Amino acid sequence: MLRFVSKNVGVAIVQIFIVATLVFLLLRFMPGDPAVLVLGTERGADPAAVEAMRATLGLDQPLLTQYFTWFADILRLDFGQSLFNNIDVTTYLAERLPKTLELAVVAIIIGSIIGISLGIIAAVKRGGVVDMIVSSIAAAGLSFPVYVTGTVLILLLSLQLNLLPASGYTAFSEDPVAHIQKLFLPAITVALPLAASIARMTRSSMLEVLGKDFVQTLRAKGLAEKMIIFKHVLRNAIISVITVIGLELANLIGGTVLIEFLFNWPGLSSLLVESINNRNYPIIQGSIIVIAAFYILINRAVEIIYGLMDPRTR
Repeated sequence: MLRFVSKNVGVAIVQIFIVATLVFLLLRFMPGDPAVLVLGTERGADPAAVEAMRATLGLDQPLLTQYFTWFADILRLDFGQSLFNNIDVTTYLAERLPKTLELAVVAIIIGSIIGISLGIIAAVKRGGVVDMIVSSIAAAGLSFPVYVTGTVLILLLSLQLNLLPASGYTAFSEDPVAHIQKLFLPAITVALPLAASIARMTRSSMLEVLGKDFVQTLRAKGLAEKMIIFKHVLRNAIISVITVIGLELANLIGGTVLIEFLFNWPGLSSLLVESINNRNYPIIQGSIIVIAAFYILINRAVEIIYGLMDPRTR
């Protein structure tokens, strides 16, 4: 088991190194000079001022020198400073990352509770009206893009019924109730397609396990149906569901751009979009590396959990 965990940790380190290197190279070869952007239109027209700024930013150094200097800083979690206000990138990341994580984790919890419950019901009632209704809801949930679902929820719950605020952010420490109210709509918007995906996977896995011989044996022994479903069938079926939940969480860390934009939620994804528009290279690099690192680490963690629950997959 130790060898299996070590292998996954090693793979994660190599993948993060490759992503960081690609990010560095891609941004260096993008059109546009960061020194001109920092100086602005008027001062950017002065070649002497541009050269001086390039020296200040280290852009006058050979590419390999820039890379090794940058990578040494990354290892110390020093992502540099914003090009426009000299604030450390880590300050931005520390402020925005928790908001994205909170949105993703709350959405995963809501989606998992709804999805697993509906999947179990559909599997137990296979072929009946309930199964058909749940399957239809799941198919509809996967068909609607999140921005359509979010817009409909804003129109219905905010503008028509006036139950929840349409957008914005309030810190939990300032007003817990307002924080939860503003979190609910973006979280449920992300959670609904997740619930649909998890419900389909739960139903499929449950049906597969229900067809196993040991389930018939348990029924022949007279074990209660609830005991068979929740103690034996769900326990075996949940492995595939956990894999889906882990992969969905990894996707959400960097995939909430539309949701954060739609609900004006100040997370890491919206920071990345703002930085790309401004070509603020240090923040772009830091944001992408952090998002990629979370994606890779969560995937590796899922692999390890999968290996723990099913030794045949190691």
